[in-house]
Amino acid sequence: MRDLEALRAFVDRDWASAALAKDRYFRDYKREHGPAGGIRMADELRRQVLAARPDWPSAEERAEDWATHLRVSEVLRRVPARAR
Repeated sequence: MRDLEALRAFVDRDWASAALAKDRYFRDYKREHGPAGGIRMADELRRQVLAARPDWPSAEERAEDWATHLRVSEVLRRVPARAR
């Protein structure tokens, strides 16, 4: 049986503070390691997911991702170019 007290502590955690700390960590990491560091980090996260879900992403997930990219591209095309 799971430890209900530990479960309650987890649920009652200050999630806003945890999110803020995470955002600060990644912001500082990117500043220190630059774009290449961000790419390495993303690749490590991808590898972690693949270890847990070797079939990821599914064909459906790929289709959803592609549809999202198309929507974002279309929205960005509508934004007027900013004069430099």
